[in-house]
Amino acid sequence: MKKIILILLAVVSLSACTNNGKKVSVEGTKAEVYYKGDGVTESDAKKTGNFLKEQSYFSDEKKASAQITREGGVFTIRFVYNKSVYESLKNADEVFQLLAIKASKEVFGGEKVNIALADRSFKDYKTIPYNEATAKALEAPAKPADDETVLFKEDFGHDSANGIDFYWKGISDEESKTIADYILKNGSFSGGTSAELYMTKDGSRYIIRFPVSETSRTNPAFIDKLGEVTKQIKDNLFANVPFTFAITDEKLKIVKTWDY
Repeated sequence: MKKIILILLAVVSLSACTNNGKKVSVEGTKAEVYYKGDGVTESDAKKTGNFLKEQSYFSDEKKASAQITREGGVFTIRFVYNKSVYESLKNADEVFQLLAIKASKEVFGGEKVNIALADRSFKDYKTIPYNEATAKALEAPAKPADDETVLFKEDFGHDSANGIDFYWKGISDEESKTIADYILKNGSFSGGTSAELYMTKDGSRYIIRFPVSETSRTNPAFIDKLGEVTKQIKDNLFANVPFTFAITDEKLKIVKTWDY
């Protein structure tokens, strides 16, 4: 989505300063991670750098800087970050909170992680604290295949293009258009019989429901191909937010999910 792309591009490099801690370079990128203070190690910095590279915050196309500190048992990942871009974005805090939760699990062994946004001298202008409520919500299992949520077409916004009917509820028209534009460009749901896609949101998790016939939903080749498509949607649209793609029966009852 546009806001996620802008969030990634706004990470910039540090100006020439001292006393920012020790530094490691992130292999395969133009990024650097500083680590400073008690309880923060070179290993923490290297793992954080690789994690941020995997999340596409660091790349080989642009210089970028981050710093790790720790205080009172809570880690902080500090980004040198374009303030004007941050102030122009909606829901940026939500994206960073999700990044912190993921870093907590994958890098810091479950320890809490705050995000700080700073100028080129590592002077903070925004702190985004670890969100325990969101972390607990993400730990809850996704809705099972026997989900009884009742959906009615008349409650959804609707548009159609290239044989695909797009329905959305609980997300903005702009978000629905971003999703639809990618799916149309991807082409995986075009060119055959008409398809319906229902786009909703449960908390921070985006959900796309795809009703299919019993013949298709019991066809292993179809399921395998659809799994590849859902991964493409995740990587290109929901890289930093939870996402579920679900196939349903004709009454929109979920029968199988891919949860990311």
